Amino acid sequence: MNLKEVCRAVGFKKTSIYSWMNAGEFPKAIKIGSCVRWSSTEVEEWIAEKIRATRQDNSDV
Repeated sequence: MNLKEVCRAVGFKKTSIYSWMNAGEFPKAIKIGSCVRWSSTEVEEWIAEKIRATRQDNSDV
């Protein structure tokens, strides 16, 4: 996935994505030649984990 696709998928801008990535909280980008891409599987897993965490937090209410 390119950056635009990642932003669209997670609903956040590149600043947040790079900040989380540098903090180890988001999948690392893969450099392919002069392009930067993300694994769609890793991004989808990150989204699924955020959904699970949110639902788990809400079940404690």
